[in-house]
Amino acid sequence: MSYNMHVNNFYGSSKQSHPHGGTPDKIYEHLKNMGYEISNFDPCPNNPNFDGLEIEWPNETIYVNPPYTRGQISKWVKKCYDEFQDGKTIIMLIPSYTDTVYFHKYIYKIARIEFIKGRLKFKGYNSTASFPSMLVYFEGGKKNE
Repeated sequence: MSYNMHVNNFYGSSKQSHPHGGTPDKIYEHLKNMGYEISNFDPCPNNPNFDGLEIEWPNETIYVNPPYTRGQISKWVKKCYDEFQDGKTIIMLIPSYTDTVYFHKYIYKIARIEFIKGRLKFKGYNSTASFPSMLVYFEGGKKNE
């Protein structure tokens, strides 16, 4: 299968006309220091003609920095959960909204969560985010029978 990849941009657009901020380098460094080898496949590149929600992802460790537009995060969390259920390792960077339905249905007691101290400064923005962030690790997924 061929993918129209935008290697290492990790912006996320899901057919939006503007991206959210790019992943800060310190997140990549952190994941590398933890021993993760992140795939070059970006399921949510800054490309309005590509929708990673509609395709199956490769069997690699996938990093996801989804669009943070209202109504989008929950779709990406569900997709990451589904890919995890197919045996893939998925790491997400999302806002720390622990009061949401998607958090309790797809993350809490299922994935490993790492809360990030302080507020991140995303690439493309001059100031820090107005929300806290967390890394969500979907690891060791079970193969559906």
